[in-house]
This record gives sequence, C-alpha cells and structure tokens, in this order.
Amino acid sequence: MQTELLARYPEAGLRVYAVWFNMYPGDARSRWPASLLTDARVIQRWDEGKLVGRWYGEHMTAMRPRIAPGSTWNGEILWDSYLLYTGEATWDEAPTGLVHWGRTIVAGRETLRQDFERLFGAPRR
Repeated sequence: MQTELLARYPEAGLRVYAVWFNMYPGDARSRWPASLLTDARVIQRWDEGKLVGRWYGEHMTAMRPRIAPGSTWNGEILWDSYLLYTGEATWDEAPTGLVHWGRTIVAGRETLRQDFERLFGAPRR
C-alpha cells in the first residue's frame, strides 16, 4: 500500500484509515506496525473490540456485489481487507460510494491499483 499506491500518488486527494485489531494469537497492540504506513494521509487506529470489522461483517449483504475479483470472505468480522470509497461518499446509517472492497488486501490489490488509476490518473513512476 505505502510503496505501490500512496508513494505513486502523492497529490491524490485521499484519506486512508487503517484500523488494526487482534485476529491471531500473535497479534497484539504492542506489535502494531505503526511505521508500516507513514504517509501523512494515513490515520491509524487500534480497535480492541473489533467494532469496525464486526460492523462491516454485519452489513456484508449490501457490499457483496462490490467485491474485487479474486477476493473471498465469509465470517463475522471483516479483517485484512480494504474498502475504497469515492470522494463524494457519505456516511449516514451506512456509507455510500463504495467503489470496491477486497479481502485479503493482497488478493484485491490489482483491482485496487486499477481503481486508483481510474480515480486519480496515471501514477508517478
């Protein structure tokens, strides 16, 4: 994410919200890789209760049609995923403007790259 997209689109008017939480026994806030995403447009948060992942898990029906090719997900908590919204997206009871979402981030990265190019133009080389 940092080198493949953010560094290649330094002028893109976007915000990235990275939400971290425990999913594996070795996961812990003390191991949280805060230096992984250093771009100033990134806001990172720790979600001990997994509230964000649970919310998305409960609202998957509306999102399912926008899943990136190659991505899969079944469960109660959405994690290791990305969600890309348009700049006009709003959040009332549920967010609008979902372009695509992918899980895992690696499985959906080609769709994410293509969406960035469509939204922000050709990347800086």
